[in-house]
Amino acid sequence: MKKMNVIIATLTGVAPLLFAETNALIEVKLFKDWVIKGEEIGGNINLAIRNTGTVPIRLAKHPVNFDIGQLVIRPLPRNPDSYDETKRQDFEYQMAVRNGLDGFFDLPPGEAHVYEDRKFLKHFPFSEEMQFTVSVYLRKGVWLDSEPMTLKGVVPDSEEHVATISTVNGPHDLVAVTYKNERWLYSKGGAYYFSICPISLTDKIRVEPHDGKSLHKIWDGDKSMIYRLGQSILTEGPDENDVFGKWTRERKQRAEADNAEVRRKKAEAQAQ
Repeated sequence: MKKMNVIIATLTGVAPLLFAETNALIEVKLFKDWVIKGEEIGGNINLAIRNTGTVPIRLAKHPVNFDIGQLVIRPLPRNPDSYDETKRQDFEYQMAVRNGLDGFFDLPPGEAHVYEDRKFLKHFPFSEEMQFTVSVYLRKGVWLDSEPMTLKGVVPDSEEHVATISTVNGPHDLVAVTYKNERWLYSKGGAYYFSICPISLTDKIRVEPHDGKSLHKIWDGDKSMIYRLGQSILTEGPDENDVFGKWTRERKQRAEADNAEVRRKKAEAQAQ
């Protein structure tokens, strides 16, 4: 299987909050630099958030609430009516608060956070070149914006129907999309595509039910994966296929180690 070319962008956003310094270093993992028409862009990225400011940053504990109320992929150039955008997002933020899924937590200065087991699926108008920021909304009109990012919109070289899988929510198509020297497996619902994972260029892809509900086993040649429909993620699979899960696990481990070191230094400083 072809080794993936992985793009990592380290992005910084700065915004004032109650006259204190609120900064975040947003590390975005971009797994491919192209998308096809109808592809949900958020399924192509993962991210880690580090608080580089002097005050805590309030984040949703549950990834669903973070997705609803705080994470925004914002097109560039920015809508000139930014007030309406902020007003709309403030409404989404309040919805996340009312959801009550675990509530919020304060990310202390110097520490990092990674959301697990979740792709943040965001629809985005398709064009030959898409520029956007990955933004985190902190409420009351405060945004943390990344530096600009760019994806190119492409017409794939081929699209192959792999299987139609049936679940409690009805049938769903799996397709293999090839572009240049990359081949990706997608789930397809109507006009929308949801990336699952990179697959080999030539091996036959086979699919079979796994639990009779939302889980399916996918074979890429002699390699097997467990796919969860609805979240567009692999729950099991080799690292060369499960690139999303691999990065999340490794980045979370690094964040936990870094956070432990930050806390140790703070404890030493307070003890002096």
